Amino acid sequence: MFFIGVIITSIFFMSFVWEMKQDKKRKEKELLDYKYYYTRNLLNEGKKQPKRKKGSQSRMKNYNWKK
Repeated sequence: MFFIGVIITSIFFMSFVWEMKQDKKRKEKELLDYKYYYTRNLLNEGKKQPKRKKGSQSRMKNYNWKK
């Protein structure tokens, strides 16, 4: 009886340690995914066209898009 209890307890602790390691790997992966978010997505948008005159928008507005 004691031997079966030891086996069940050791299986429980081994699965608990394995789950903690998997959770740690998952959290590290999430941190790495978001670490360079701004440098990847926001800084490489490209150059805007220069303004035609002071105070104007850089591209023309199309107000007749509905037909």
